[in-house]
Formats: sequence, structure tokens, C-alpha cells
Amino acid sequence: MISIETFGSSSAGNCYRIKSSVNGDELLLDVGLPFKKIQQCCRFNLSHLVGVLVTHEHGDHSAGAGDMVRLGHHVYMLKECAQALNMDGKHTCHIVTPKTSFKVGIFVIMPFELEHDVPNVGFLISDGEEKLLYITDTYYCKYTFKGVHHILVECNHSYSILNAKVQANELSQKRMERLIQSHFSLENVIKFLKAMDLSECKSIHLIHLSDGNSNEEEFKSAIQAVTGKYVVVARR
Repeated sequence: MISIETFGSSSAGNCYRIKSSVNGDELLLDVGLPFKKIQQCCRFNLSHLVGVLVTHEHGDHSAGAGDMVRLGHHVYMLKECAQALNMDGKHTCHIVTPKTSFKVGIFVIMPFELEHDVPNVGFLISDGEEKLLYITDTYYCKYTFKGVHHILVECNHSYSILNAKVQANELSQKRMERLIQSHFSLENVIKFLKAMDLSECKSIHLIHLSDGNSNEEEFKSAIQAVTGKYVVVARR
């Protein structure tokens, strides 16, 4: 089994810990928090941490990556991300290639490209017993997946909320277009999940909700109605 814990899930910082019950190995998915905050969330126990996966260069996903590398933790990211963070060539910074799987501890990980305003990847992760899918900061995912047990997926905003805020002059048209072209909307998350085989899915975690452009209860109810699955909204 894979357990999931949220340390941060917003534009202020994103970080999630997953743990395999097979042998206790742990991964961090993104480290968009200061290292000291991550230590506190982990209760200063990083002994089971086998790797850190960074999706892209933006600070709310990568702020703690430099400290992780300096302290000898193995961090995995795209070459473009490593270059942007000045970590390319660092001993424990490992370059990943979309659609090329790699192994970290007990986990087998497949990165795949996503659609954002900088190079970005999602990750399909297996511990041999369960599979977890991690997707954030994208407006679209061209892939579908089978046999997934847990899904962590960005559900940043909804078109209806954005349109209402633009009409009320609470949001600029330019800002709305930027959000639509770089982050997963409720409407597109629904389309994505409808295209998936969810027969083995146990949980769907909605992550990275916008503070001002989302509605937690509405989004949770909508995803539950479409999928019939257990839905969690990540808080912090």
C-alpha cells in the first residue's frame, strides 16, 4: 500500500510525502517549501527518504530542492529544471527523461510530459503493489493510465468562477488566460478522469486549489459524482 501525506498544496508551496508499506521507503513529490519546514513536517526524520521528485522549476514546487541536494538527498528533475535551478551536474541531482522509467528504492517511476509555461512532468509511481499518479501545473494531459490506485491531480480553478470574476472586474482577462493555459481546471480534470480506467482506483486527491478561484466543496462533490470514488481535497 501507498500512503499519502500533504505538507503544502497551494501557490505558497507544494510538497507531498508518499510511503510504501512494503518496506517503508518514502518519496517527496515536489519540495516547494523551505527545507526547515519540510524537516518539521517530517518530524526531523528523513531516514526513510529515498528520493525527491521535482515536476518543474517554479519556486512553489522547487524552493527546497537546493538544500535537499546540498544535504545529499537524491533529487530527480528534468534537465531544463536543473539548469534553471543551477543544479545541473550536482552529484545527487539526477536528470529524468519523459517516458523513460527509473527506480528509486522500491519505487519504479515513469515521468511524462505535461503542458505548462515551463517544461514540466507528471509521475506514475509503483511500489510493486499499488500505483500512484501525480499531475500538477498543467492545463491538459494527453495520456491516460490503467491500474492506478491513487491519483493526486491539480484542480486549480473552474471556468465558471473565472468568468464570474472577470465580469465583476475582480480578475483581469489576461490573468484568466494565463490560468487557463497553465493550470488544470475542474472541467478539464473531469474530462481527464472520465477518459481513465478507474476500476482499481481507491482515492482521488485534489491538489493545488487556487485560494480565490476554487470552491472546495463544489469541486469535491463534482469529482465524486463523476467518478464514484473517495475524494480528498488537500489542505495546507
